Amino acid sequence: MSGPRAWWLASGLLVVAASGWLWWRQRPLPVAVDLPLAHGAVLNPTPRLTGELVLQDRPASRIRLVNLFNRNDPASAAGNIAALKRRGVRLFITTPPSNFVVPSLGQFARGDALAINASAASSAISGRNDFLFRVVPDVVQEQRAIAAALQRWRGRRLLVLQDTGNLSYTKPALASFRAELQRRGGWRLEVRPLHVSAFDPRRDRALMQGNFDALYVLAGSFQPAIGNISQLWHQLHPTAPILLTPWARSPAVVANAGPAAAHTWLVSPYPARRLDPRLDHYLQRFERRYGYTPYAMAFAIRQALELLDQALASGASSPAQVKRYLLAKPEHPTSFGPIRFDAHGDVQANFHVFPASADRAP
Repeated sequence: MSGPRAWWLASGLLVVAASGWLWWRQRPLPVAVDLPLAHGAVLNPTPRLTGELVLQDRPASRIRLVNLFNRNDPASAAGNIAALKRRGVRLFITTPPSNFVVPSLGQFARGDALAINASAASSAISGRNDFLFRVVPDVVQEQRAIAAALQRWRGRRLLVLQDTGNLSYTKPALASFRAELQRRGGWRLEVRPLHVSAFDPRRDRALMQGNFDALYVLAGSFQPAIGNISQLWHQLHPTAPILLTPWARSPAVVANAGPAAAHTWLVSPYPARRLDPRLDHYLQRFERRYGYTPYAMAFAIRQALELLDQALASGASSPAQVKRYLLAKPEHPTSFGPIRFDAHGDVQANFHVFPASADRAP
């Protein structure tokens, strides 16, 4: 075959090939987003609902949400991820705390899957050349910021209640906090262990008794019991302030604190709701759509999804391609400010200190 007919046939084949290549680059991809479970029931749908809002804003997105069900058992975390990988899922947005993520690091070591984490601050994740990115700063940065916040207060005797239910987070966090306080001087620590999720005010009342000037609840996972602990402390020490981690920034914690909320301070990489119109607008929209106020990790989840959406829109599809995209650009825009990854997929952040009351809806 030769002449015009052959030319038209070759042209048609090129068009078909180009169309197929374009479809392949723009095909939808499954992205796993956590949907935590407790005793077989949904515990908190915030990660999934955050994903739905992102896709509402970006209807052309290649992201197809897939549920990653997580039981309240760190030992099951790696297996849950592996099960989705066997189904062909290669991209993950993960939100469990450090005691879930650290045992799962091997799932993102070889390049057959990539995750952007919105929750785990453990230093065991820092500085690793793997396929786990993180949009939240690690405990070293976090605890330095909390130690700096403590310097605003008068006093010398600090009670630290360390949650034993997530030692993957609270053990390195306490070490970083202690080192920073020793460098700064001025405060003496007394550390008392407490299993926060099993808090019993009758049994644990004795932990808070003593001559102290302030309380630091070293706990996270947005556990409502942190508010109950704060309320009991306030009954025993009515004028002494309370300092909480970024992982206690939750409406349930503030509500459970009752009158203690007026003496409670939050440290967070995100500003107070009343001080940042972007955050307030987003929370109002979430509240209108779903009928409740999400915990603060919803900001990081949205940023993680936006970053992944940007990578996929560029044509990236595989974990290796997404990794190259995220590391190639010095800065990535998001709804709540830019994200800057270092060579290991970790971030640096500025922290904000504000009273819990500044985070309530106007």
